[in-house]
Amino acid sequence: MKERNLAPNSTKKNSRFTKKPTSSLHSTTIGCRPQRKGLPYIITGGKNTERYYFEHLSNLTEYKFTVRPRFCNSESKYYKVFPKWIDEILTNAPDTKIFCVFDFDTIYNNKQNIDNHRAFENNIKKYIKNGNVILCPSMPCFEYWFLLHFDNRTRLFPNNKEVARFLLKCDIKSYFPIPVNISADEFADILKNRDYLEKKDWVEKLCSDEKLKSAVKRAKSNIEKAEKENTLNEQSYSYVYKLFEDYDTQKI
Repeated sequence: MKERNLAPNSTKKNSRFTKKPTSSLHSTTIGCRPQRKGLPYIITGGKNTERYYFEHLSNLTEYKFTVRPRFCNSESKYYKVFPKWIDEILTNAPDTKIFCVFDFDTIYNNKQNIDNHRAFENNIKKYIKNGNVILCPSMPCFEYWFLLHFDNRTRLFPNNKEVARFLLKCDIKSYFPIPVNISADEFADILKNRDYLEKKDWVEKLCSDEKLKSAVKRAKSNIEKAEKENTLNEQSYSYVYKLFEDYDTQKI
């Protein structure tokens, strides 16, 4: 499958890997959770992993986002779900920035899904062109973004269970109350399980000791190198770094 450049060109960034900001922001309420005006949106088809990660991140760091939808179980059908949310958000707030976070393993080597993705991009191309929407896919899955916090491995992982197998070798395993001899399949399930994800501790530890900064640097460097060599379709990658880069360059 021929890869496309799914995100705009990046610029130099500075560091914001700290705790909550001291400056106050005006607040409003969306649903039952307080939100701040002007926050960028993250829309994702992931049911638990992405939602809890970004919500905890927003509460623990200067990186503030509004995550939509709150509950979703259509990860492989993001091309149907995302346009609805994009239109709804931009109708009410035309200057809002939206990051679309999704897995690319359901697209890779599947002609029908490739066609669906191309149609999705075509439907929102005006928003991509004007910078309202930034696509942030991960190949094969969002969990690969976690791996980049510990390891700069770029081999082409076929699925999330293979990523989980390598994550078991990293410190993230100790962030959850799980057995020592847990299998990769079981750990892959835990990383999608609300009971393990709803507490903030795992994200706090994941962001500590500049691991988040390292993940951003690795993700960006790996993609830029692969795009230059035209080898992106031969490796794993994550454009999730774009969320943090936009904050650090004050594009948000």
